[in-house]
Amino acid sequence: MPLNYLLSHKQYRRQFGAPETVVDAKQADAAGASLLRVQAAGAGETVATYLNKRLAEIGVRHVMAIPGDYISEWVETLDTEGNAGLIRVHPNNEMCATYAADGCGRATPGSVGCVATTYGVGALNAVQAVAGAFVENVSMVLINGSPSAAQFNSQRDQGVLWHHMFDGAFTDLRVLREVTRMAVRIDNPAYAPDLIDAALTACITDSKPVYIEIGNQMELLPVPSVATRPKLLKSPVPLPQISLDEAVAATLPVLLKAKRLVVLGGVEIARFGQQTAFADLLKTLQAPYLSSLLGKGILSEYDAPYFAGTYNGKNSQANVQNLVRGADLILSLGVQETDFNFSGLANTDYDPAMPPKLPMSAAIEVRMGAARLHGGQAGGLYWGDVALGSFILALNDVIANPGGATMQRLCAAYPSLLPIQQALQQAQGKLPAAPFPGIEGPVWDIPVPSTYAPDAQITWDSFKSLLHHGYLNTFGNDENGEAPVVLADTGLTFYNLNNIKSPQNGYIAQLAWGAIGYSPAASCGVKLALQANGSKRRVISVSGDGAFAESCNAIGTLAEMGLDNVVFVMANGVFAIEQFLINPQAFSSSPQAPAFAALTRVPQTALWDWVALAKGFGGVGYEVTSNAELAEVIGKIKAGSPPPPQAGGACATGCCTFDDGTQPAPRSTFTLVAVRNVCKDLPSNTRWKLGGDAPDSPHAIV
Repeated sequence: MPLNYLLSHKQYRRQFGAPETVVDAKQADAAGASLLRVQAAGAGETVATYLNKRLAEIGVRHVMAIPGDYISEWVETLDTEGNAGLIRVHPNNEMCATYAADGCGRATPGSVGCVATTYGVGALNAVQAVAGAFVENVSMVLINGSPSAAQFNSQRDQGVLWHHMFDGAFTDLRVLREVTRMAVRIDNPAYAPDLIDAALTACITDSKPVYIEIGNQMELLPVPSVATRPKLLKSPVPLPQISLDEAVAATLPVLLKAKRLVVLGGVEIARFGQQTAFADLLKTLQAPYLSSLLGKGILSEYDAPYFAGTYNGKNSQANVQNLVRGADLILSLGVQETDFNFSGLANTDYDPAMPPKLPMSAAIEVRMGAARLHGGQAGGLYWGDVALGSFILALNDVIANPGGATMQRLCAAYPSLLPIQQALQQAQGKLPAAPFPGIEGPVWDIPVPSTYAPDAQITWDSFKSLLHHGYLNTFGNDENGEAPVVLADTGLTFYNLNNIKSPQNGYIAQLAWGAIGYSPAASCGVKLALQANGSKRRVISVSGDGAFAESCNAIGTLAEMGLDNVVFVMANGVFAIEQFLINPQAFSSSPQAPAFAALTRVPQTALWDWVALAKGFGGVGYEVTSNAELAEVIGKIKAGSPPPPQAGGACATGCCTFDDGTQPAPRSTFTLVAVRNVCKDLPSNTRWKLGGDAPDSPHAIV
């Protein structure tokens, strides 16, 4: 069967070329590279160069690319002048690559992650990580190389099952449609620009991942120049002004009646770029502000107005729980409600006879393009077409500027607001009621390291104490922007670290999707995005050993890219979060406590030589058991980054050369710290799960 018309010339040579054609192939490849250089200089635009320029335009800087023949021709353009400034990064598998792209999308405002895969074996390996980005509203682009239309036809008509193809029914496109905001396939250059622009606009508008599939042989086909088309901008659906006006008008009387107002801020404020507007509203309201755990770090905790801590249900500090329970009104903005986000508030242990003491009968919620007032008329009011940013701006405007045009329009439409306008004018742009005094006690209620015996084995609580006081809390007001970013992996890790001190965008955790093993790989993308924006922040990942085992080869990419990330692994040999959910009584100190479930064992990490593991991947490793040993290592981390690793060994013969001709300069490397913490231990803020008056950590000095 003839195949030459089903493959590009380059692919046909690669698969079927005879040895004597190597010289011709090399010349043809050089001609292709020359063609790309001409096109990049402006003589012509192709599908590949168009896509590269548009990716760079929306905020993509690094492309996490895994080699594969269907995607190789596009990926090769990233090593030419036609790359539009994009930088190719080579992670070790598609899951880690997608986590890294996810990290890029969360790290800084305006940053968009990007991952490139080949058909079938590549893209389908990335699906669960893409789904996590979708659930948690992360801007990311998945570029997937695909068989051509001719190859799909040959499978249909001639029964040829091309490699990596499932059944010829566009499987990847159908699957990725389910986990992305928009999924498009480019198999005709005539509409490639429209499809690319539509997908990338959806990505930045809705802060969701999108999928772009490129049919084989499409990359070098000509398309109109980017310069002839409009810039890509966020393009939200226009919403009716009357709904926003009604929501603000209904909110004002409730706010003015409140005597103990608490503001709860969530992750959507960061995802949709509303941090500055939110901070301005807090200054106007002068009410205590709490972040949800998923929204932790939407504003810097070093200088956020009226910051009073992080709310995570029963896992919160006692004074944070008291603050919430004592409120007579909660203004909830951009908060995504999940069981992990408010653990202990609504779960399988819920007792209807003892409901949570939250004033949900007096709450205002705005998120996901909707606004809701609990209580009041007929049990509440709801608008399904109110944008979060517009609501924040309008509410701040009418309170801070009650004589302005917005308030005048509202009073004309709703005369009942006239007394409220007068009250606000008398209060000179503030709420008339005396502001709620706020939290009682420390915002970061973490015992100091001296609470724990130096020679005692590390516990969750002592680890947090040493990390917080010995490192995170030493950056003063973070005026130089050097306080670290912490990625807390799914499990007891993100519960334990929920009240550490964080800069803006400085706490990253999957509180909705909850994929264990996310943070080591995502930390790579976070650091790359920070570097691209000129930030000096160090990036710290904390995970359990079960989670780390899922993505341990991500540390190889950290070394490859010269990133000085710190990877802490709580190596207690157990999937503690699974045991916590199955039967927390295994953590009890009672003689009748059940044994740990066998399925929660992490057997392989008991065999690992952690120091050798780090060295083998090109990093620096430590293994610590006592609090004193951990304190010493944290001191070394604080002192600076490790030097570049030694070469893994000279290649005497048969060494490969590469067509980019580069030799990477020695750069710093990562630090891996295996923390041998007490297996039968829970963070003190989760011991409520044991029931009764569960004590704090039994390993503290009394």
